[in-house]
Amino acid sequence: MQISSENYIAVLTEQINALIVENMQLKAHILDMEATKAKEASDEKTEERGDESL
Repeated sequence: MQISSENYIAVLTEQINALIVENMQLKAHILDMEATKAKEASDEKTEERGDESL
């Protein structure tokens, strides 16, 4: 079975779009993890300062 060049391009375009979406989702997940890590570090510093004031 032979596929037309238009169909081939359409399939590749769909795959590229799916990969772009997946890439953006992964980047968002990484940013979320980094934000959580930064918040935890900030919370630890706040706790340390609280201990020092006692």
